[in-house]
Amino acid sequence: MRERGRGQPVRIRGAWFRERDDGQAPPFREERPGSRTLVFGAQAVAAAAVASLAFLPVLAGREPWFVRLAALVCAAALAGAHVAWFARGRVRRPVLALVVQAALGFLPFLQLGALWSTAPSFFAGGLLLAFRPGKAVPGAVLVCVAAGGVSGWSAGSVDAAVAGAVSAGVAALTLFGLATAARLVAERADEVRELKRQAIAEERKRFSRDLHDLLGLSLSAITLKGELVDRLVLSRPAQAKDELAELLVMSRRALADVRTIAAGYRELSLDDECRAAAAVLSAAGTRVTVARSGIGDLPPRVATALATALREGVTNVVRHSTASWCAFSVSTEDGTAWLEIVNDGAGGAAGGGVDSGAGLRNLSARVEDLKGTLTTEAGADGTHRLVVAIPVREPRAPRAPRTPRAPRQGGRRWAS
Repeated sequence: MRERGRGQPVRIRGAWFRERDDGQAPPFREERPGSRTLVFGAQAVAAAAVASLAFLPVLAGREPWFVRLAALVCAAALAGAHVAWFARGRVRRPVLALVVQAALGFLPFLQLGALWSTAPSFFAGGLLLAFRPGKAVPGAVLVCVAAGGVSGWSAGSVDAAVAGAVSAGVAALTLFGLATAARLVAERADEVRELKRQAIAEERKRFSRDLHDLLGLSLSAITLKGELVDRLVLSRPAQAKDELAELLVMSRRALADVRTIAAGYRELSLDDECRAAAAVLSAAGTRVTVARSGIGDLPPRVATALATALREGVTNVVRHSTASWCAFSVSTEDGTAWLEIVNDGAGGAAGGGVDSGAGLRNLSARVEDLKGTLTTEAGADGTHRLVVAIPVREPRAPRAPRTPRAPRQGGRRWAS
């Protein structure tokens, strides 16, 4: 199977869908709202036309009025039965439908003869729609030949037999083709509906994940700052005012995060997140050690994933652990970007495994989308470690400049 690059269109039963570069749900190109109505309407018109072709010879003949009326009723019943059972391409109660079509298609032959030669086409078309081709095609051919044979026998003419068989066959193929088109339209509509349902579910999942990942640290920082201001407002009003100013900055940042979640995917600055994480840990009274190296040239998606992982890891340290110190490092080595967060609060919920909370589950899904790994472990000394490794796509090496070949003897010399 040929690999498809991200962002290239995908064709599904005649509809084109384009995957977004940010991994979110693709936008859907809506099908034309009148396509199904048009196909089903054409199916009903075709059934009425075939029924008319079967009835018009009777109307033009010399049969009594009650025979003509009976023929009209039979033709209308054939068209109605076909629309009721086969118009949407899905065969409902095929045995009952075929029995009705066979009875209405062949019994009038006893009275009408060659005038009724087109009516068995409903039965032949029903066979093509109800059974597999291996059984349906021979049966439909036999029905058309039988219709032609009865027409030729009643008219005493070979030409009448050929005309009856051909007209029945053409009408059967018309009914079969339109019913098949209706079935394909219905299947395509079902596929588009399922794809829409999956896209909506994926978008809800993305929104929930981004809401948790982007706002968790901001809200935790706002809570810590608010508690600190509450403690300082009476004893140190000047410092409380400074902390309150920082709290306003954090709240504006959280508001900006909410807006970006509603708008879609956003890129996070890994440097900014490192500084913000250190500030939040310091505000929580946790000693912080930060190490960064070789992260300036990371691809945006990798940097965003590491920044999100850093947010979630620090949020868990602040919310769920009793850590007195925390150290985190971000680096690039051997084509892999690494994030490591270590703290001494493994006794809390932060020491759980990857499945211990929705945040780590979301984070694991983000990392796996980039072919990376996320591991957590609790040490015997009471420490907790979270490690994220994401491969970095290395740029292609530039081609070496081509060395011009020496000119041939007697040819033009290279300009110096």
